Amino acid sequence: MKTRVVIKVGSLAVTDETGGVSYSKIEAIVNELQNLKTKGYAPILVSSGAINSGRSFVKRPEEKKMMISFQQAAAAIGQPLLMKAYVDALTHHKSHCAQILVTHEDFKERKRFLNIRNTINRLIENDILPIVNENDTVSYEEITVGDNDQLAVMITEATDAEKLILLTEADGLFNKNPKEADAKRFDEVDFKDDFSGVKFAAKTSVGRGGMDTKIKAVRKLTPIGVDVIIGTFLIDNPLTRLLERKGGTLFKGNPEKQTSRRKTWLSTVVKNDAWIVVDEGCSLALQKSTTSLLPIGIKKVHGVFKRGDVIQVKHKNKTIAVGISEFDFKEMDMVKGKKSVEIGTLIENAPSKVAIHKDNLLIKTDH
Repeated sequence: MKTRVVIKVGSLAVTDETGGVSYSKIEAIVNELQNLKTKGYAPILVSSGAINSGRSFVKRPEEKKMMISFQQAAAAIGQPLLMKAYVDALTHHKSHCAQILVTHEDFKERKRFLNIRNTINRLIENDILPIVNENDTVSYEEITVGDNDQLAVMITEATDAEKLILLTEADGLFNKNPKEADAKRFDEVDFKDDFSGVKFAAKTSVGRGGMDTKIKAVRKLTPIGVDVIIGTFLIDNPLTRLLERKGGTLFKGNPEKQTSRRKTWLSTVVKNDAWIVVDEGCSLALQKSTTSLLPIGIKKVHGVFKRGDVIQVKHKNKTIAVGISEFDFKEMDMVKGKKSVEIGTLIENAPSKVAIHKDNLLIKTDH
């Protein structure tokens, strides 16, 4: 059986900085993916670049509030242009690809999640390259994945891939901005490393991620036993080079792989920008016993989320758990610090008396 590997390419890896599809860059990526197949890998591609491919066709609005519809329109134009370039490049190899567009909601709902996994399985069995991207045209704040680093994490978990490779401008993790002369690159990082003291460089001019979102991806996958590699696309044969350990940074996965499917799902679909902050008593109770998280222990609510979203639980700036929220962010803010018996007076037909039920709570052991 071939080794499954998810490769995520950022916008500048497949488009020009001034906008538009870069056929030469896509041909180089496709050549590398075909090369991986001859070495026993089954690649799954997560490709950014739709918005940057189509932005020159849409007039840029002056009002900031119109930027979302501008980006959605640009993505609607750019996505088929991007896919055409992939189709053309694969034609030279007498090979084919398939387009899969998803939102965060697709990974929350079990039936949709299974449909994604089954579709990718069938494509790989037929030697067809799956190319995944967020469905930017319908995405909005509450259902968006956020960035394709996060999407790559969810695809890695859903497809049981053994590795995730994030191709970006920087050739791995450095102790400071890699453009500084004395910056030092880390060759290998253990899954327990907390990255303290590392200064992350800013994101690119066209991307939505940056090194910060890539490290968040690392923190979700390595504790459950998946290796993550970050490296540059600016060198010839970037994937071969990284797999042969000739550059980049390897983030080693936990040698004790997480076998619980539900726990790996909770770890990877958690929203990066949604969390609650709990007090000392609540933190200790969660660490010492199997108990639901009660509203009385919540001090602060951050971000936008819906009932059923997987959110983070933080204490002293560290994520101590993740779990499925019983309330949306507005309801959670109303019940924070309250006793369970008071919830009925604050919310009509309240769905629950706990913030996160114990069956839907995963305590982090790597923080």
